[in-house]
Amino acid sequence: MRQCKMIIKGLFLVVLIMGVGESGHAQVWNSIQRDTSAFPVPWEGVWTGTLQIFFPGVAPREVPMRLEILPVDSLSWSWTLVYQANDVEDIRPYRLLPGKPEKGEWLIDEQNGIVLNGQVLGPVFVSRFEVGGQLLLARYGLEEDRIRFEILAGGMETTETGGAREGESPLEATPTVKGYKVNVYQKALLYRQGD
Repeated sequence: MRQCKMIIKGLFLVVLIMGVGESGHAQVWNSIQRDTSAFPVPWEGVWTGTLQIFFPGVAPREVPMRLEILPVDSLSWSWTLVYQANDVEDIRPYRLLPGKPEKGEWLIDEQNGIVLNGQVLGPVFVSRFEVGGQLLLARYGLEEDRIRFEILAGGMETTETGGAREGESPLEATPTVKGYKVNVYQKALLYRQGD
């Protein structure tokens, strides 16, 4: 009987902890939703800085960069990237469109038949995609008066490590982990013009 009471108390404690945990998760999710619903209005403006491009074993290359996030109409914004290389502007006039904004899902329409998915996670907008055998992660982070822009890129070839070892049960097996090389890193701190 005593053991039965201890089990019931233990179950009650687990349920209580789970309830508090769920409440905590709900609070975090609600705060993310509030940040998400504000996107992209706090990001609007013309942002400028210097893009640094890093390759393994090579001195970084620097290129002036501009990001324009401006309302076009009530449902779209410009998301224009401009790179200044050798006195020539490389202009990429993309369009930011809502996907499921209540879930933080947005679209970058390159206006050439390519539409990339993007995700707002708190103060960060990220997009991950593969093109030409390269896996890219593009990250934009709003940090008060600036946007931190970063891209990581590398091939799709993998290395494998780990994996089930002899004698391990399926539930306790060491997972197989696939590694991907990164061969390009780009970063820029972009500051809003006019501030």
